[in-house]
Amino acid sequence: MPTIQLVLEKGAKSVVLMSHLGRPDGCKNPKFTLKPVAEKLGELMGKPVTFLSDCVGEEVEKACADPEDGSIFVLENMRYYAEEEGKGCKHEEGCPGAKCDKKAPSKGAACEKFKPSAADVATFRDSLSKL
Repeated sequence: MPTIQLVLEKGAKSVVLMSHLGRPDGCKNPKFTLKPVAEKLGELMGKPVTFLSDCVGEEVEKACADPEDGSIFVLENMRYYAEEEGKGCKHEEGCPGAKCDKKAPSKGAACEKFKPSAADVATFRDSLSKL
């Protein structure tokens, strides 16, 4: 929570949180929804947190495209999609991985998790130090 607060204080327009929970094997299962996480985060932050019932798609893109200043979003469990674990997906239109900015270059067209290099991690850490 301190990190969320810090990035908002430093001028981020919004924060979009995504995560995975459990092993629903690519199927929507209410047992593994992140909605309770969003509700609890709202209580702890003392401000509204918007839960989006999916983690990809038009609804998510529209909600996150031009949010109100200080908005916090929690997206639905990424593991509701088999593609989250790199299973059975090609980078084609409609695939959750199709809009990824980075793809693992050595993995071809398979939808694989991006494995950052040591240099990528160092660059990311350096960017955090500027907050």
